[in-house]
Amino acid sequence: MTFNQCTFIGHVGADAKLLTTGTDKTFLKFRLAVSDTSGKDEATLWLTVLVWNGERAEKLAPFVLKGALVLVSGRISLHAYTTHDGQEKTELELAAQDLQFIAKPKPAAEPAASSEQPTIPAIGNLFYGRLR
Repeated sequence: MTFNQCTFIGHVGADAKLLTTGTDKTFLKFRLAVSDTSGKDEATLWLTVLVWNGERAEKLAPFVLKGALVLVSGRISLHAYTTHDGQEKTELELAAQDLQFIAKPKPAAEPAASSEQPTIPAIGNLFYGRLR
């Protein structure tokens, strides 16, 4: 028996993009930076995270912002592709099954005073909160 399940904690590298496949399936895509401090030097592992559930993707899109600290769990795979200039490349992809927001991104500047703060929706295992 085999089991493909990985969990990563890292920072979102850029605001998530809500995309649609050629068959009109909506999904969320973002890059995740994970620090590796196991050796002498610190290195950064970059993953592409995909949320394939269209409803979850649409609800999460406004909240997956550059700099947010998140925990994601799911199935990992290696994806090969060819760039526009013909180079062969590979990337690690994580099909997210669980996503937890650990910390909000730091604001670039102090926002104007507002009495209302946006609420991040709870969606199954995808929610905003602290790890227990």
